Amino acid sequence: MVIQLIYFGLLFWFGLYLINRDIRNVRLLLTGLGVLVCSLGYGAAVLFPYSPAAQPNMVLVLSKVRDIGGYLPLVLWQGAVLSMFAVQAHQRNLAWPLWKYGLTSLALGSGIWLTVVNNPERYHISYTVVLCVLFILLLLFSIWGAVSDGTKRPIIFYAFIYVPLLTFICMTAATLFYLDGGWNQGMLVAIGAGMMLFGGYMLIKEIREQGETWLPDLFRSLDYSIFFTLIFSGQVALVIWLGTEMGFNATTLSLLMVSMMISIAFQVLVYPIRAMLDNFALMTFPKLRSERSKLRLVESVQVRIDAESQPDEMEDEELHRLIRRALSNLGNLERLSSSPLTQLKLIEERLRIRGAADGVLERANELKSLLIHSIMQMKPNQDEPFGTTDEWKFYNALFFPYVIGIKPYSVRYSDDQLDQPSKDALEWFRTYVPERTCYNWQNAGSRLIATSLKEKNILSRAQ
Repeated sequence: MVIQLIYFGLLFWFGLYLINRDIRNVRLLLTGLGVLVCSLGYGAAVLFPYSPAAQPNMVLVLSKVRDIGGYLPLVLWQGAVLSMFAVQAHQRNLAWPLWKYGLTSLALGSGIWLTVVNNPERYHISYTVVLCVLFILLLLFSIWGAVSDGTKRPIIFYAFIYVPLLTFICMTAATLFYLDGGWNQGMLVAIGAGMMLFGGYMLIKEIREQGETWLPDLFRSLDYSIFFTLIFSGQVALVIWLGTEMGFNATTLSLLMVSMMISIAFQVLVYPIRAMLDNFALMTFPKLRSERSKLRLVESVQVRIDAESQPDEMEDEELHRLIRRALSNLGNLERLSSSPLTQLKLIEERLRIRGAADGVLERANELKSLLIHSIMQMKPNQDEPFGTTDEWKFYNALFFPYVIGIKPYSVRYSDDQLDQPSKDALEWFRTYVPERTCYNWQNAGSRLIATSLKEKNILSRAQ
């Protein structure tokens, strides 16, 4: 049982960690949700043998959670894989919307149906049908995504991303042939291991593309989670073992698992929790609240900064990719602080000239100022607030979406807080500029900024 609880806690922690690492990254979000759902299904499988036969309702609920937790992670895994298979950047192929609106609806509908079905025979037939249908669909989507992928990728990429699918195929076949359900817990162990391998590969890939380091923050989170769980959940386990006559049964084991989940969640989400508590406790001290916010930001970002990155020696394409990402995070100081671009010698020189302290936030603010200045240099006429000729297109595509923050292609975006030039720009984007065209202009504009910063950085190093 101890090994089972450790495995359950590891799955739950890793799922939460993937989600919390970058919740705006759809691949990490879907992968984290998949691991999280798998942990809940495995937790139900651990509780199942301890459920008394005298409580058939509890046994039925646990069996449903266990079974749904066996296939739903694979649906989420499929979404994470399809989001990578893009014909061109910023334009996903048809498989993505089919998964988003079709396969997820089918998975949700099947989950609701399995939840409400109470007849054991009907439930068994329904679950078998769901497994077979999803098996076929997941296989077809995987083949479609791999064939339509226009990017040449290494073999190790396909080896890691298809581990969950291969595991699901083997375990589904075993489940269908061995109808006594003896394979269910083993199936969840195997699928959980496959999802963790896939999640680990996805984490490393996505974080490296962002120019951040992944190992220190991962170890810090795992170390703290183990410590918190041993301190708080260990006491619960000790009380149950020594202080009760019942020992471990379904109720006490559920209590212990809930305690583990709370301990892990508190540690993984410690920064948002601390921010909420500080805002409440220091609501009448705005200056102190602001200082506490800065300290939390520095503390969380420091373990993500890749100190060994050398942006001064980067290839043009890599520099452009990082500038493109920094522009998209122009309003997010936390994401900007962890960018390798803050390590540019040009940033260091600008801080020295201003006489500013050399710190994480200072470098992020200097990078933001430098990028905005580079965008403003693209403005054809400094006296005019807005123009629509060709010479304005790169400036408009970068300034209004990133500096002003307008979202021209969002139907829910309101222009109530915009000034008149920004309202005119919003109307112009929506009327005359397709989203794909705007994206191409932003790419071209960011390349110009990359070239300009590289030249400035060379001059700064030569002085």
